[in-house]
Amino acid sequence: VTINTTLADEKIKNLFAWVKCAFDDGGDKDDVYAYYYNNIELAIAAVFGDNLPNDSMPTKLLEMALKKEGLQEVNTGEDDDDEEWEEACVGDVIGRRDREQASLGAMGAAQWSGQWMTRPHSLLIVQNYTTVDDWIKPLKRKRRETLKRAGREAQNFTITTKPIKGGHPAPHSSYAHFRCVVQHEVRLLSKMYGASTNAFVNALAEAISRYIGTTRMAGVIQEYRDLSTNRVIGFAHEVSKGRTTRGQWFYCDDDAAKRYVWFHSVLDLVRRAIEDDRIDVVDLGPSGSDAFTDLKAQYGFEAVVDWPAVADYSGDFLYEEDQNEDELGDDMIRMIEKLVQRQTARDKRRKDD
Repeated sequence: VTINTTLADEKIKNLFAWVKCAFDDGGDKDDVYAYYYNNIELAIAAVFGDNLPNDSMPTKLLEMALKKEGLQEVNTGEDDDDEEWEEACVGDVIGRRDREQASLGAMGAAQWSGQWMTRPHSLLIVQNYTTVDDWIKPLKRKRRETLKRAGREAQNFTITTKPIKGGHPAPHSSYAHFRCVVQHEVRLLSKMYGASTNAFVNALAEAISRYIGTTRMAGVIQEYRDLSTNRVIGFAHEVSKGRTTRGQWFYCDDDAAKRYVWFHSVLDLVRRAIEDDRIDVVDLGPSGSDAFTDLKAQYGFEAVVDWPAVADYSGDFLYEEDQNEDELGDDMIRMIEKLVQRQTARDKRRKDD
């Protein structure tokens, strides 16, 4: 099979239709084709293969996926139907506690829990700042100009805060956001390893994994849309726990990559962290390359090996009021937590005595 590495929107939609079939828990348990939709290599061959016979299994599977999603009708030029399909949130309904648990690995809990060392995290201590200008002023002139440019570019896009609510599909579990993840990963891996079929295929597989991962986690989404088209061009996924706010994920399409959207997301994250009395540290996490670690350092984010000693994640996950619905067992868990706290306090007093 010859893989066509041209990344057109129609191809990404077809891939999304296949992925939805792979992760559809509400399908027919007797469906003999369900197993094949879990094969990502088969998905890539079906969507991006140039020379597949019309009667081949990948082609037939893709046709069934498109039919299931109504994409064969959507792609006929009906703009309203197309937009509705692109914007529909189709993620799993996941409770708060399960979302929190799914977030811990990417946050680096293995290190703060003493299991193993993770990669260094890029940290900015904000507890002594009173305004965002206190962070910007010490930066070099070129970095200050970049952040100023990011602020000006914000006139050309809208930013909407969308909390991820327990008991609801994630607000970024749509094709509109999947498109950003795919374009982001293909662009990133192409820059890191050069344009090749192997890099393209690996990027698609990585994009699918990351999309599924981010839509299962807790936190808040900062959604970026083009002002003129209202199309999603990127999103930042943030999670706050203890005294730290974490820039967990960031993805943007090729257009947003040229419009300083990532710089704006960092600027906005730092500004909100400074304004939030609950937060002492902004954590941009580990980097996929030394170059990106260096870029973060130029904006004051120091790469720290023993980062849990600086970034306090020991408290609860932080939410806005009424962000999550009460779950079965929440009252019992709160009672147990209080009992544990009381017992810990008693043990400490006995030890001091």
